[in-house]
Amino acid sequence: MAGQRIGSGCRVGIDAHQIPAFRGSEMAMRLLKLFTSWTLIMMVNGTLVASATTLNAKPVPEMLFERLDGSSLALSALQGTVLLINFWGTWCAPCLKEIPELVHLSRQYKTRGFEVVGIAVNSGPPEDIRAFMRDHQMDYRVLIGEMSPIKRHFRVVGFPTSFLVDRHGIIRHCYFGPQTEERLKNDVESLLE
Repeated sequence: MAGQRIGSGCRVGIDAHQIPAFRGSEMAMRLLKLFTSWTLIMMVNGTLVASATTLNAKPVPEMLFERLDGSSLALSALQGTVLLINFWGTWCAPCLKEIPELVHLSRQYKTRGFEVVGIAVNSGPPEDIRAFMRDHQMDYRVLIGEMSPIKRHFRVVGFPTSFLVDRHGIIRHCYFGPQTEERLKNDVESLLE
């Protein structure tokens, strides 16, 4: 299913027209768009079907994350690189579906100044995260984060959630739910030009 943009730059993992309650209903689509300045999450049989928030080209929040070696890193230290910041968890089934897509995307654009940065949220000690990364062939940078400050600074309410950040540290796109390499490619390429 193709993703759909709602609001200014947010992409949901499913087309709202695929939801029976929205099919053929202009009123339902208008109501969905009305909520673009807030986060909206709807669950159908336990599956995230829509989520949106308005983006007004804001800088990445200043926050320190723990590296797997125990040292700290601020995302601002990565300015000059196009980043896909991906909030995920080892416990998150939709995240598991998305990981191979991010591995491919990272490998495809790494030499052009693009980097995937995974933020493992409430996923255990570094040795458990390293083992998970090995098992899933994750060769991109992974940092460790805690739920409470991430929710406060990034307003993440579900997993996976990703932010595409330009070379100047400005968030340009946000994505809720698992994304595919194909869905992310155009947005990444536009920031690499």
